[in-house]
Amino acid sequence: MSVSFIFFSFGFLSLGNLLWILTVVVIVEFFFAKAKKEIIKRYIPPMEEVEEKINLLEEELKEKNELFLILPRRARKILSLSKVIDKFVSYIDKEKVYNFLGEKLVDFFPQADNILIFHFDREDNFLELTYSFKKHDVIIREKRGDIMDFWVLKHNQSLIVDDLSQDFRFDCSQSIAFQERNIHSFISSPLSLGEYILGIVRIESRKKNAFSMDELRLLRIFTDVGAAVLERAILFQKTKILAMNDALTGILLREPFLERLKEELMRARITESKLALGLLDVDDFKKINDTYGHSVGDLVLKKLAKILEEEVGDSGNAVARFGGEEFIFFLVYTSRDEAKRFAKGIKERLSSTRLRFRRKSIGFSISLGVAVFPEDARDFLSLIEVADSLLYRAKREGKNRVCFTY
Repeated sequence: MSVSFIFFSFGFLSLGNLLWILTVVVIVEFFFAKAKKEIIKRYIPPMEEVEEKINLLEEELKEKNELFLILPRRARKILSLSKVIDKFVSYIDKEKVYNFLGEKLVDFFPQADNILIFHFDREDNFLELTYSFKKHDVIIREKRGDIMDFWVLKHNQSLIVDDLSQDFRFDCSQSIAFQERNIHSFISSPLSLGEYILGIVRIESRKKNAFSMDELRLLRIFTDVGAAVLERAILFQKTKILAMNDALTGILLREPFLERLKEELMRARITESKLALGLLDVDDFKKINDTYGHSVGDLVLKKLAKILEEEVGDSGNAVARFGGEEFIFFLVYTSRDEAKRFAKGIKERLSSTRLRFRRKSIGFSISLGVAVFPEDARDFLSLIEVADSLLYRAKREGKNRVCFTY
């Protein structure tokens, strides 16, 4: 309220009254200003606090915007991973499991310079490189693993290293990957089911800080699924072997052998090549069982099977337990003269073989009949019949001998 206003409004008042009114007005304005200041101070936060809150809100909005951008990519990755797992679990062959796992890791980790998958041999306690991907022309020398793989194997834990040269857990001078391929960062995870380790996966990069914890978790998903699929493949393979192989001697059973023989005879017809078929049994096997017991008879059969496997080899040839103490084998691309030398060599080796049992030296001999395709027979059954008749001729002529048609 201005002084001029007071003079015009209150001109009829005395000077003393006017001064009194002015004093009251000044006092009121003073207290009003002070009250206003207190109200502002009490209810309006300081500018610094407002700015801080604005900055926090902006950071939060920024994080949420980034999350909105990341979520679609994560959704696509999860969908892709789901499809990969669906296909992954359909494999029952060990080699295909390793190869499929390696190929998918290449797709999901494009920053990787190298991807290595090691199989862990539990019986002999060593790692063996079974799959490798190389982005550059490099040589992978650590076929039995590196110091980082031994750490993963020992602790059965996933591992991330941002810079191998600065990691206190490892001496980089002892790492082949660091010394020869300049590898600085990697992630690694065991292929394990609980405490049961089947292998190790290592993904490498020459760059520092190339991998994140999210990527380590992604790798762990791959290795957990891979371990389960791999274990199933191994069990399936063992079951298949048990179904095809004799429990006592470990060599093929009769039926799978005959299937292979049919295939090889068909191939021999097409290529116009020769094939030799041998049928043999242990001389006086019942006498061995009666004299020394069935445990010694089993030792004889196992020893015989082992020697046959060593002599026959696996270059297209095959050997099987035909039944009881009878064994059968075939040799591809083998003429009559070659078959004679081979059969006589087996007979002589077996005749000189001795088994030790309770301080006793036990020997045994065999009788063997050999038929040759196509001279002796031109079909599957006839070839076996000829070999069988030659075996019994060897028995009749005194045993411990080899018989051919001529």
